[in-house]
Amino acid sequence: MNVDSGLRVLRAQNLRCLESVEIEAHPARNVIVGVNGAGKTSILEAIYVLGRGKSFRGGTLSTLIRSGTSGFTVFGEAGDSDGRHRIGIQGSRGGIEARCDGRSGVTMADLAKVLPVQVIDPQVHELIQGGPSGRRRFIDWGVFHVKHGFLEAWRRYRRALQQRNAGLRQGLSRSVISVWDHELIESGLVIDAARRSYVETDLTLSSSICDDMMTKDVKCSYLSGWSSEESFAEALAGSWERDRSLRSTQVGPHRGELAIRSDGEAARHRLSRGQQKMLSIALVLAQSIVVSRAINRRVTLLVDEPAAELDDAHLRRLLEMLRRDELQLFVTALDAAALPLEPSSRVFHVEHGEVSTLV
Repeated sequence: MNVDSGLRVLRAQNLRCLESVEIEAHPARNVIVGVNGAGKTSILEAIYVLGRGKSFRGGTLSTLIRSGTSGFTVFGEAGDSDGRHRIGIQGSRGGIEARCDGRSGVTMADLAKVLPVQVIDPQVHELIQGGPSGRRRFIDWGVFHVKHGFLEAWRRYRRALQQRNAGLRQGLSRSVISVWDHELIESGLVIDAARRSYVETDLTLSSSICDDMMTKDVKCSYLSGWSSEESFAEALAGSWERDRSLRSTQVGPHRGELAIRSDGEAARHRLSRGQQKMLSIALVLAQSIVVSRAINRRVTLLVDEPAAELDDAHLRRLLEMLRRDELQLFVTALDAAALPLEPSSRVFHVEHGEVSTLV
């Protein structure tokens, strides 16, 4: 494990309530304390933007811009096996521009490679309760880091899907639209195999973590986005009339799903909201560890106000699970005493959008 990996320096200007802040992060444990509304979550957002190019709180990038200003900037230094990399993000109401090591034209995939970042926030239960698109994004973040060739296959698939759907919307003939079927099927099967392998093999660590954090039996499986009794080619051919009627492709990896079951039933129907939250936390934690081990560097895990969301027993269990060498933590809290992490943790205090280092 490359212990020098992770975010080392963060600077943010005009992001939400943060006028100008700078943090020199600990490679493993960072605690951010302050009263509600002080800017703790905004610091986590700034880190997330560096690794994802967007906020984990939803909405447009313009919502991140501090009132009375025209845009925000975030700068970070992150380490990996090749040394330190410098990331710069500039956001305005016109969009976002990212640079890495002085290069422009940086993609979201480039950011993810330099700073792999995950988040556990108060809405984490949406991984269970929300729709399949959120679970697909969850899978794909892990597959992107673990499975070589996945990104290129996904780009090929998206291009073919967009072309095929455009033809369906225009009412073109089947012979014209089928030109895209070969590329769709070929790249789609690569995506399907990578996701299935990831869920069935790489993500098996989630079972032990779920067992440690939950009292119920939990199983995850991957559903392809077409019937298991057919090949993708057969399903695509059989869906033609429906595709033409709805003017979009109805089968394929873009319809894939991570099925999460508890005691044999769909978890979203079986579990309470609190249990959904614990299960979602376990899945995010497991995925972060899986990716960290695969890429041999620490994943940066953001944990927003766990003491406010969990009871004492579940909080203790979570903090025990977070004591992993594979992770660089940034945890927010009203009071550092509520988070008994290692004495070596670096503690930052936020007040009125300004940050000071306490320890």
